[in-house]
Amino acid sequence: MNKRLVKNLATVFGLGEMPFAPGTFGTLGGIPIYIGLTLLRKIFPNNMVYNSFYFMFLMTFFAIAVYVSDIAEREIFLEKDPQAVVIDEVLGFLTTLFLVNPVGIFQNFLAIVIGFILFRIFDISKIGPIYKSQFIGHGIGVVLDDFLAGIIGNFIMVCIWTIFF
Repeated sequence: MNKRLVKNLATVFGLGEMPFAPGTFGTLGGIPIYIGLTLLRKIFPNNMVYNSFYFMFLMTFFAIAVYVSDIAEREIFLEKDPQAVVIDEVLGFLTTLFLVNPVGIFQNFLAIVIGFILFRIFDISKIGPIYKSQFIGHGIGVVLDDFLAGIIGNFIMVCIWTIFF
């Protein structure tokens, strides 16, 4: 794969190269993707089909993120889990919003804000197995800790959505 393309994907087109809080800026890169995914909801006949599509999208994104992160670590940044690699933050944010299914612009806006905050809290704090998972090699550790933070964030998001919406 072309190194320039890998760097662009790994840094989410430069968001990861911000001088401060690259993970937070990288997470912002997930917002347009999430909006695109919510627009696709109109072409699916029901939530079950849409959620199946979203799940397959997340699994594909996970595989691509691992591949890109591995190359970025070994061939571009030459360090373990470089801060500039933020494709994993996008995956974690999108995972946090899985199964929420907001209706309308206001609920989508709320889901994005709440999901962003929850994901960043779990990504930064790295509680329990999240911390240990980041030490797995070959790009998997780079991605897995954010994916796990997204899963925990998703559990809380689904609880919030079930109770309040």
